[in-house]
This record gives sequence, structure tokens and C-alpha cells, in this order.
Amino acid sequence: MTASYKKRLAMVFAVMVLLALAAAAITALTGGFNKNSARLNIVASFLPVYGAALQVTDGVGGVEVENLVPPQTGCMHDYQMTPDNAVTLSKADVLVINGAGAEGFLGNVKKQYPKLNIIDTSNGIALKRADHHHDEHDEHNEHDGTYNEHIWTSPSFYKKQVENLRDGLIGIDPEHADRYRENAERYISKIESLRAELLAATAALPTKNCILFHDSLAYLADELGLNVIALLSAGETALSAAELAKAANAAEQAGSVLLLYDSQYDSEYNSVAEKASFSRQLSLDTAVTGDGGDVWLDAMRGNLEQLKQVK
Repeated sequence: MTASYKKRLAMVFAVMVLLALAAAAITALTGGFNKNSARLNIVASFLPVYGAALQVTDGVGGVEVENLVPPQTGCMHDYQMTPDNAVTLSKADVLVINGAGAEGFLGNVKKQYPKLNIIDTSNGIALKRADHHHDEHDEHNEHDGTYNEHIWTSPSFYKKQVENLRDGLIGIDPEHADRYRENAERYISKIESLRAELLAATAALPTKNCILFHDSLAYLADELGLNVIALLSAGETALSAAELAKAANAAEQAGSVLLLYDSQYDSEYNSVAEKASFSRQLSLDTAVTGDGGDVWLDAMRGNLEQLKQVK
């Protein structure tokens, strides 16, 4: 992306913000919007952190939680802010983000809303590089777009995200610290319990070898102790014949293999395992579509059931 293109994007975003603020001001004057209707307006960038925010703020008086990006969007990747998003942020006291480079629009948001409290739930998490180096992790402070942002698919990392969210909210709203802690503890207990079930189901699998058809599953595969013999990026771009041939060779050499797809995308490459003596296909949910505070738990429970069915 060239500097001139980035500058044009920033200018477009600034115009959107001005229009959104004007619309919000007019609505407020006509009585359609009351900024003080909630004591604390929290906006979550997208579904996995939105679900966590609903869980951690449950029962805290005067708190309103809103999801910035429509749940049908899936992973954000190159998501572009809309005028409605700008209106939402103009009312926000807190923005909760996944971090790890997921929110490509974050730089413009920081410029336009310098007083907005931002809770980065990825702080302290060792990230994978997005260049598919499966075993390479880095601690991070600032994100430069080179990292795999799908950290929430790992139960252990998602637990850390919930802890970061809890601590961030306590820092902003210390009066309700006890409730935030209680809610987070209850939610984390469910995450840990589900993690234990996932690990038990994985231990019973007839093979630990797997081919990932999207790097959105890389953290989950690590968590479950799976042996990734090939990592492809299906769904967003067509896979080349060379990529498929390499994966097919890996499957043949392994002998037994699981084909793990992200459920957002089509499962259309099962032929790569035709020379393996054993193969099974799973379409795993990464919790980026759905609704409500249980969206992550529901997704992982669905994944658990799929793992249990592998014989």
C-alpha cells in the first residue's frame, strides 16, 4: 500500500467521521439519541471479543456493549469502516479489540478518537507470524500486520484475552471491579472446562497429523497438540497445483491425516488425501459468525463434537 493511497484512505475516513458526528449531533438534538443513557458505552471490534465483553460485563449496571462489525462479516482482515461504524465509535467510551493486527482500521480510529479508551486483548500473547512459519512465535508490543491474528481460536489464548479485558475494564471502571472479576472467573472456568474436553477428545483421535486449509486454525492446532504437515490458505484465493501437490505428498508420507477446514470456507480439497491410508474431514468453527455472549463456547462445543466423531 503506497503512502499516497494511505493518505487518501485517511482523508476518506476523516470525512466519514465528520459526517457521522454531524448526524449524531442532529439526532441528539432531536431527542433520538441520548449519549448519557448508559454510564459506560463499550464497543467491541468483532464477534469473539464482543462475546467476551458481554460475559465480563454481565449484570454491571449502566454498561452498554455493542458489536462494531456485523457478525456476518467473519474475520475482519481488510474490513473498511462505514459511516455507521463512525457513529458507533463517536458514542463509545471504550473500544475492545482483538489486537494482533486484526483491526486494520485501528490507526485511523486512534487519530480520530484520541481520547477513546482502547483495550487490546492480545497483550502478552506470543503470536505466530502470518507467513505460515508454524512454530515461530514472537512477543509483541506494536503490531505491523505480519502476525496471525486468530488468537481467540486457542482456548488458552482466549482465556488470556478475557483476563486482559477484565483488567482493562477494572482500570477504567474500578467501582465495579469485584463484579468484573466474578464474571471473568465464571467465564474462564467454562473456557478451561471446554479446553480439557477438547484435549481429551484429541487424545483419542486415531491420528494427530493434520492439514490446515486456513491459518485461522493454526493456534487451535497448536493448543490441541496436532502435527501440522501442511498449511494452505483456501477460501480467499485459489490454491495452486503446486501447493496441492505438496500437501498431497505430505498426506501420502504421513499415511493418516485429518483435513481441517475453517467453516467459513468451502471444503473442496479432500482429494489431497486420496493416497493416505486414513483421512477424515472436519469443518471447524472459529466463532466469527453467530450472536450472543456464548458464541465462542458454542463454536468450540461444536468443534468438540466433530472431534469425538472421528473414528
